[in-house]
Amino acid sequence: MDSDSLLASLGARLTPAESSLTEAAVAIVARGPIGSPDLVAQVCRAIGVRRALAESLARAILGSRSDVRQGPDGRWHLTQALPPVLASVDEPSPLASSGAVLSPTVLREAAAALPLSAMRFAVVDVETTGGRPGHGDRITEIAIVRVQEGRIVDVYETLVNPECPIPPMITQITRITHEMVRDKPVFRTIAHDVAQRLDGHVFVAHNASFDWRFVSHEVHRGTGQALDGSTLCTVRLARKILPQLPRRNLDAVAHHYAVEIPPHARHRAAGDAIATAKILLALLRDAAERDITTWGALDSFQRAGASQTARRRKSAGPNPVRDAADGA
Repeated sequence: MDSDSLLASLGARLTPAESSLTEAAVAIVARGPIGSPDLVAQVCRAIGVRRALAESLARAILGSRSDVRQGPDGRWHLTQALPPVLASVDEPSPLASSGAVLSPTVLREAAAALPLSAMRFAVVDVETTGGRPGHGDRITEIAIVRVQEGRIVDVYETLVNPECPIPPMITQITRITHEMVRDKPVFRTIAHDVAQRLDGHVFVAHNASFDWRFVSHEVHRGTGQALDGSTLCTVRLARKILPQLPRRNLDAVAHHYAVEIPPHARHRAAGDAIATAKILLALLRDAAERDITTWGALDSFQRAGASQTARRRKSAGPNPVRDAADGA
């Protein structure tokens, strides 16, 4: 579905002069390279649309244009000159200047209506010295597996010098020793690269809150910037898609989908992240069989009943490193 059809299906009312989101977006790109969040905000006043969804909206708006492309830095720019009358436009586009432009609510609805096939996912796994970011525990290894159009497109992995001792119990689980990380980069030297790889993607992990807390803490510590994006937890999704499984930890779900994790790769960032990416693709296929094919439908489906569950499980004790039944 193209952008205008998508918005029309949501009941958006566009006058003839405002009938093309694409032309308005191209006019903005003609003024100079621009990132997806700023582009979507200018075209549609999409305040509050998260970065990953803005990225997908921008691609839905501009994806059919051969004269516009997205560069490696994530910014959109022209591949050929526009006619002078269009390229010289300095005033806001009709969509941006009209009082009848799309409201933030409508844009959030448009983002929710994005097909999952248009989304980009960054599947993350970290190994750490413990379970408390911000209280002395640090990342020892990180992997980011990017998924697009139903396939794995690239894998990034690196050991990280945590600048603190690795407890023997952690070494026993991960097989990561002080000698292995001693000469590896500290996180602040890779923080910008990590943030760039996550930019414009939905953050996915098995027990996503654990990995998100560590990565967002370390990125902020290394760059001074806060991560902002949509997240998807494959544990939570597996609970809804696979209620028949007594456990939804990585081994159990991988076994269900016949995803092999070599013994030497288990409890290592790349091995677990690649397995989680394959599980994500399998879960999305099962979700499609339930007619869950948009981001909004999937997000609502995975979150349904989460608040009640969280209240039932709330405890005065410290949070575990991983959920005993459903963690990694």
